[in-house]
Formats: sequence, C-alpha cells, structure tokens
Amino acid sequence: MNKYDKFPAKIYIDSFLKPDLFIYKNIFRDALFQINYAQCIMLNEQSIINDEEAKLIFKNLYKINHEFDFDNLEYDAKFEDLFFLVEKTLIEKIGVDIAGKLHTGRSRNDMEHTMFRIELRKKLISLLKEMIALIEHLVARSEKGLSEIILLYTHGQPAQASTLAHFLCAVIEFSLRDIDRLINSLNLVNMSPMGAAAITTTGFPLNRERMAHLLGFETIVQNSYGAIASCDYITSTYSSLKIASINLGRFVQELVTWTGFEVSQIYVPDGFVQISSIMPQKRNPVPLEHLRLKLSLCNGECDKIINTMHNTPFADMNDSEREVQSEGHKAFGFMFRIIPLLAGFVESIQINKNSVDNRIKLSMATITELADSLVRDENISFRQAHEVSQQLSKELISKNISLDDVDFTFFSKLFEKLVGTPLKMNEKRFKEVCSPEHFIKIRNLPGGPSKHSITNSLEIYKKDLSGYKNIIVKCENSIDESKNKLINFYKNHS
Repeated sequence: MNKYDKFPAKIYIDSFLKPDLFIYKNIFRDALFQINYAQCIMLNEQSIINDEEAKLIFKNLYKINHEFDFDNLEYDAKFEDLFFLVEKTLIEKIGVDIAGKLHTGRSRNDMEHTMFRIELRKKLISLLKEMIALIEHLVARSEKGLSEIILLYTHGQPAQASTLAHFLCAVIEFSLRDIDRLINSLNLVNMSPMGAAAITTTGFPLNRERMAHLLGFETIVQNSYGAIASCDYITSTYSSLKIASINLGRFVQELVTWTGFEVSQIYVPDGFVQISSIMPQKRNPVPLEHLRLKLSLCNGECDKIINTMHNTPFADMNDSEREVQSEGHKAFGFMFRIIPLLAGFVESIQINKNSVDNRIKLSMATITELADSLVRDENISFRQAHEVSQQLSKELISKNISLDDVDFTFFSKLFEKLVGTPLKMNEKRFKEVCSPEHFIKIRNLPGGPSKHSITNSLEIYKKDLSGYKNIIVKCENSIDESKNKLINFYKNHS
C-alpha cells in the first residue's frame, strides 16, 4: 500500500495537522466550547433537541472542557482536529444518537469564523482599553505641560515656539482617530456567522439571532455566503492596527530626535537610560529605540496578514483561517508591550528648559509674530511685514545675534528703509511680541497653543474618551452577559 493512500498522510500530519492542533487547543478552544454551549441552548429552544438531550449534551460538554487534559494532548490520526476530537469524545460519553444532534444545521465553516471573531474581538477590546489608558496619560501630561515651552520643527529645521501640551494634543488627536478606526473594525468583527452553515444556511429552523446573542455578538452577518467568504473583518482590523502603529512610530521617532544631544529638548530620566559599555559619558535612551522597533515589527505583522488576503478566492479557504488568525495575534502582542512602556515614557517627560530657550533665541522661532504684530501695529500688509522680518533675520543670522539681543535702532532704520514710513512700535513692545510667552498666548484660535485653546481641546478629548469607554463597556457587558447565560443554563440543568 502506498504511504500516501490513507488520510492523513504522515507528512501532512507532521507539517500541518500537529502544529495546527497546538494553535486550535491553545487559542481557540474556549471559543469552540462557547459555540457548542450556545448551539445546545439554541437547538433546545427551537425544539430540535428536547430538554433531557440538551441537559445531557451540555453537562458532558462541560465535563470535557474542564476535565479533559488538553494541555498534554498530542495529535492522533483518529481525529483531524480539535472539533472532531470533542465531537468524538462526546459521542463516546452519551452515544451518537444524542451527541450527533449537536452539529445539526451547522458546519465547521461558520463555527470557525465565529471562533476567529470571538478571539479577535477579545484582542480588539484589550487593545482599545490600552489605547484609552495611553491617551489618559497624554491628557494628564498635557495638563501639566500647558506652560512648558518647546521648539517645534518643520522640514528638520527650527520653526516656531509652542508648548508640550500643544504637541501632545496632536498625538491625542491621532490616537483618538486610531481608536475610532479600531472601534469600526470591532463593529465588523462583532457579527456572528453562526447559522450560515457551509455557505447557504440550512433547512433546519435555527435561530441565528439567538445564537449571536448567546455569544455576545451585536448582530449576525446577514449574507450566509459572505459570512464564510468575506475577510474584510480581518483586513479592516489589521489595517486599523497598522495605521495606529505608523502613527505611534512617528511620535516615538520625534521623541528620539528630541533626546539627541544637538537638540536636547527633553531630559530622559535614568530609568529609561542605558549606559555605554565603553563610553562613560553616554546616556542612551534605548527604550525609545525598542518602541520604534516594536512598532515597525507590529506594522510588518499587519502587512503580513493584509497581504495574505490579497488575490485569494472569494470563497471558503484556509488562507483566512486558524494559521493566519494566530499569526495576526502577534501584532496585538507587540502593541500590548509597546503601549504601557510608551505611556510610562510620556509620564516621565521633562523639558530641558535651558536648551529650549537657547535654541528659540538663536533660531528666531518667534519672528513670525513680529511680522504679524507689524501688520496690526503699523497698518501695513503682511507681505511688507514679512519682508522686514525676513531681512532682519537674515542680518542677525549672518552676525550670530539672537532676536533678544537685536539693536532696536537698527531695526527701526531697517523698517523705515523697507516700508518708507517711521516705525511706531517702541522697544518694549518689540521685546514683548518677540517673546515665546506672547507668541503662544496670542495664538488663541481653536487648536492653537494658548492655554485657553489647549484647555478647551482637552475637554473635547475627555468627552470623546468617555464616549469610547461607554462603547467598550457596553460590548464587554454584552459578552459577560452571554457567558453568564451559558453558565446559568448549565447550573439550571445539572
């Protein structure tokens, strides 16, 4: 007899079925039993199995789940996967005439995508809670940083003065958008395929909505073919996660730049510093590099899942099933390590005031406000004011003079030469409009760096966070309620 004539071939067992069993029992077992419990209850309610049959099936499923030694389970060619093992064990306990009824009107197709969604839902909820905690750290640090002046850069060059709170609020905003995308993905995931069976539902009078409710899903996947064939709940999840990893990675890279010796915008506490093995003067903020790396790895894991779905058939297929689902969980694993560390780093941020003050002076990062004030005080056009300020900065840079140290008489003559009228602004006013404090205070529009603007923004962010928390609590309550229904059925029938 040819070694490939009998299923499963040994090479198939070793290369796929054995490792697949490990994935099934360690990741998806709980979901499998939840589906079995819910199926038993629904079949009983639909009078497809009677009370005694339901009691016997549920009781023995519960025993198998809690008494069988799944941890030490090795692959046995007598069963193809965990589903068949559980079914076979149940049949051995209560007989095929009763145990065989559990699979009425369902398929491994709708069961497996339900299992995948249950586990992915769990990951998304955990990630959303971590993201909310990160934003709360950002909000708290922003409230402390309302008056902490920093220098913002564009195109890698010093640009304008602002505050730490203003900068962190930009991070809060994209993080809130990340949460919004992830919640939209959660809504896609939180739909039950059960009742779709193989692809066309069944002639048995199942209650799909009841199955969804018993498993904590918000609703059903309406089309039975789409319930099995569509994988946009997967691509949506990992696309949203990919965007979040990109956004946080850009934030981390900016923090890396800020810690550089030449910039020195922030001081890194010793708890986040690793020393050199040879250079005694080095203070390396290595945790930031680990964050950047892990975010890149998360990004790569997301790409792996999204690209795996590319050009696959719009049909039931292994390309979207257990192996790829468990691989995708690695992306979540990275984020669960990244976010707490990043939250701690945010909490620890200390502005290097002397360095910031010095670079603002030398880079003339407040000269835009001088131009703006000339428009208001001298009643000239912005283009005229811009030319005056540009010529002043060009002259000062060439002589390595800061805006604080400018000769006011020289500025007055420059203004009159370029504009053609005497300067009305006095020296006191000149120094005021060139100060970082005034620069920030006057930028009072929504989204600007003034204390008033930032305080208003933070209130909006807190309101958004509260709304997202309520969504997650509602989803968790629904899941907990469904699990309690399953447990209560067992208690009432045992």
